[in-house]
Amino acid sequence: MLEDGNLPPALQLFPHSELRAYQTKFLRFVEKYPRVMIHAPVGFGKTVLALISALPLVKQKNFQLYIFVRTKAQVFRVFLNEIHKIANSRRYGYLTVVPLILKADLCIKREEIPPYRSSCATIRCPFLEQTRSIPEEDFPAIVEQIPITVHDESVSVDTFIEAFREFGCPYYVIKRCIPYANIVVTTHTYLRSMNLQNMFYQLLIQSSFSNKIAIIDEGHNFTADIESTISIKDLNKAKVIIPLKVIDRLQELILSNQGRVERPQNLSISALDAFLDHDHKLSILEKSYLLKIKDFISSRGDIWVSEDDQLVQINPFPHRAFNFVNNHFNRVILMSGTFTPLTSYQILYGVNYATLQIPSDFQFSLNGILFHRLFTTKFTERNTNTYKGIATVIQRLHTSNPFHTICFTTSHELKQKILAHISLPHVYIENPKSTPFFIDELKEKKHEVIFGVLGGKLSEGIEILDSNNRSLLTLIIIAGLPFPRPNATNQLLRSLYQQKWGIRMAKYLNMLPVTRSISQAIGRGIRSETDFSASLILDYRAIYLRTMVPAVRVFRDLQSVYNAYDHFFAKMKRLLKLQ
Repeated sequence: MLEDGNLPPALQLFPHSELRAYQTKFLRFVEKYPRVMIHAPVGFGKTVLALISALPLVKQKNFQLYIFVRTKAQVFRVFLNEIHKIANSRRYGYLTVVPLILKADLCIKREEIPPYRSSCATIRCPFLEQTRSIPEEDFPAIVEQIPITVHDESVSVDTFIEAFREFGCPYYVIKRCIPYANIVVTTHTYLRSMNLQNMFYQLLIQSSFSNKIAIIDEGHNFTADIESTISIKDLNKAKVIIPLKVIDRLQELILSNQGRVERPQNLSISALDAFLDHDHKLSILEKSYLLKIKDFISSRGDIWVSEDDQLVQINPFPHRAFNFVNNHFNRVILMSGTFTPLTSYQILYGVNYATLQIPSDFQFSLNGILFHRLFTTKFTERNTNTYKGIATVIQRLHTSNPFHTICFTTSHELKQKILAHISLPHVYIENPKSTPFFIDELKEKKHEVIFGVLGGKLSEGIEILDSNNRSLLTLIIIAGLPFPRPNATNQLLRSLYQQKWGIRMAKYLNMLPVTRSISQAIGRGIRSETDFSASLILDYRAIYLRTMVPAVRVFRDLQSVYNAYDHFFAKMKRLLKLQ
């Protein structure tokens, strides 16, 4: 690594001996334009490059940095731990950092109380009362006690709960610390949800910093947003507790099955509030049923839809989120590994940011579609032969692959049907109700098969690396395309897109969620420029993605697939000296 004196101040935290050409271009581009939209491949180093471009401003020019990621896990696993390393280097002095996540996640009694986000205010929680009693002038000092620099191990939710429980409720302590923290790491939800966006706005205007930077990672995830839902089952449970006219009106809308419905006029939550305030015999669970109705009525979705025994509030266009960003942040880095094509996302998001498309310079990879009528997960066409055929391809290709094979399906149901025909001795299976604890175990193994679902924890966040930080996921097989369900909400969205942008562009934009999901799954195999990976889509409908998924080959028969993939893995073994 170069000595600190040989690097510009902004680059002294870069973990490699030198910057590649496109990494230098990234930093110059961000410095030149205040609002940028960047596509860069997985493993490029977007996280550290975005941070080292922003931190000099944070310390020298009175900027506060807000980082938005897709999931709560990424708040801690990616950005907070990267900041933790930087903070411990002490090059930028003492950095104060807080995670803004949901109330239920930071609750001291989260194991005892059902995790419902509004219930704590109605049970007169002593931790909440303690936090409220702290004078505002104490919080600049409290934020200095955030443990981002004092822990040798990685930070987690429990790190912050333990650090702040002496001041009361960790969620409300963190919330009151936000105006004084150098860095806030949170999720996309605070930009996408109208309710949470309003709360977030109150925190922004209280900030003690005059300028603000937003880093929005995985920016491809901003599409139509479900603001809130309520089901017949929820309403029936609440009606047993107290029969209110507002519950009847919501039930009538659901039972109408009209698709798009008008929001009823003068929906009032006053009767619910009065009941919650004066009836002290309710259990926490009973209060949660009533609070869910209150939250639904208070939500601000643009459009209401009645479908599948529930009411759904949606915000169909993401431009409102980016209007909010543009109005409240001086600089914006919007980045993703699947912003392809960038122009489509600019149209969908309603932004005119400067754009940078960074090509992949990884060694090599093989992406393919098996264009064979046997292979499709289209519901009306799949059958037992489909499941057997997919299982056969997985097992056959896995024999050539020297490392791990991961298979993604469009649903857990489809995954189980394929697994019924798998005869391999060791198979790791994603459980939708639990964290995949087997990741560490797979790092110690070499040649296993893993099953997950598109859009699940494995497809969007898994890394299995060996001791040399080389990816051990060298074959990704995708069984099917994750087309949106043809329900009332998705049909309405297609219609709204068509009205706004025309038929051709609407069709293209409606394919973006499918392309994103496929690209994310394929990206699991290549995490750095030294990795090798092959991927195969087992669905003939993927032929329509050729212009949207880069470097994809089309195979019309099984033998040509086997030949191509055997050759790929033989070449990999030679280059890695495995033979």
